[in-house]
Amino acid sequence: RPSAIADRELMIRCYLEDVKRLQDVVKPPPAHVSATSQQGETRVVRLVTWNINILMGADGWTEVPAGDVAAVLKALNADVVALQESPGPGLAKVWVSGCYAEPLRRLQTLEMLLREMGYSLLRSPATNGTLLATRLPTVYTEDGPVLDPEPIESVNGGQIWSEVRAARYAELEVPGTSGATLAVYAMHLHHKDIERRREEDVPGVRRREAEVLFEHFRCRLGERPAAVASTAPESPSPAAPSEGTSSVAAAVVLADWNQPRSCDYEEEDWHVVVTGLAHPAVAQPGDDGVADFMVSSGFRSTFDFPDAARNFGDGRDAPAFTHWTGTTIDFAYLHKVQNNTAAQVEVEGVYVQYTGLSDHLPVVTDLRVGSAGGRK
Repeated sequence: RPSAIADRELMIRCYLEDVKRLQDVVKPPPAHVSATSQQGETRVVRLVTWNINILMGADGWTEVPAGDVAAVLKALNADVVALQESPGPGLAKVWVSGCYAEPLRRLQTLEMLLREMGYSLLRSPATNGTLLATRLPTVYTEDGPVLDPEPIESVNGGQIWSEVRAARYAELEVPGTSGATLAVYAMHLHHKDIERRREEDVPGVRRREAEVLFEHFRCRLGERPAAVASTAPESPSPAAPSEGTSSVAAAVVLADWNQPRSCDYEEEDWHVVVTGLAHPAVAQPGDDGVADFMVSSGFRSTFDFPDAARNFGDGRDAPAFTHWTGTTIDFAYLHKVQNNTAAQVEVEGVYVQYTGLSDHLPVVTDLRVGSAGGRK
C-alpha cells in the first residue's frame, strides 16, 4: 500500500525479509575473471555500484564489519567498484552527532582490505563521498566534478541538512584493447530533489546535478570549453579537462540516483510508488526528470539493453528493487562514444547481488570492450 513507503521501520523489515528469501532462490552473478587476467583483444569489464550506507546496515544503526562487505566484493571480483556513502574521516567534523566515528573507522578498514585486493582508491569530494575503486590502470582522473555550486539545504526529519554532492571522474584503460579507455563517473545524486532556499522550497536539485555531469562529459570529449566546478585534475598524463580525450570508447555513470523510473514497473505498481513518494513524510516527485535527461543526452541504463544476460527473474528487465523502499534507484548508465576509437562496447550482463549488509543492493554490469574482430 502507498502509505507503507513512508513507514521506514516496516519497509526495512520487508526489505530484509525479501533479500533473505531471494538469496536462496536467485542465482548470483556469474564468476568473473578480472580484465587484466583475460587474453585477447576483447575483454569483459565488470563494474559494480553499491551504496554501503557508511557500514551502518539496512537500518542505519547496525555495525557492519568491513570484512563482510569486502567478502561480497571479493566474490564479485569486479574491475571497477563505486561505493556510495563511503566518506573520508572529515565527515565526523561536518556531521557532529558523534555516531559516525566508529563507522568511519570501519570504512578505513574496508579501504585497507580493498587495497589488499589490488584496488587503487579514489574518492569524490562530496560531503558524504563516493569511493571509486579500480583494478584498471588510471590514465586520467579528477577530484570532481562538483555537482552543486554551493551546499544544498534540505529538510530531513524537521532538521536542515547542508551538503554538497560530487562525482569522482576517471579514465581507465582496458588492457589488450590498444589503449581504449572507459570514462567512469562514481557519484550519488541528492536524496532530496527539493532544496530549502530561505523559506522557499525549490525543486529540481537532481536534474541540475545531472546537467553539470553532462557538461563535464562534453568538456572531456572536447565538445566545449571546460566551465564546470571541479578541483585541479590529478593525472599521470598532461591532458587538461578542456582539451578532451580521443581514447574514450564509452562513458559509464555508476550511481545511486535516488529516483525510480516508471518504465521499470507495471502501471498498478507505479501508481503505488508515486503515491508513496507524494506522502508528506517523503515529499519527493514521481519523476525528477533525470532519466529522460540522461536518455536525451545519449546515455542508456544498462538494464535497457535487451540482449544482456540478467538474473532478475520473471522476465524482468530491471531488478524488482535495489533499495529498502522496495524501488530500484541504483543504475549504471552507458554512453557509447562514436568515432572516438575503434573499440566496440556492448553490455554483456546486468545483475543484482542480494545481501542485507546495506539498505541498497550491489548492481553489477559486465561490459564487453574491444575491437569488432576480437574474441567474443
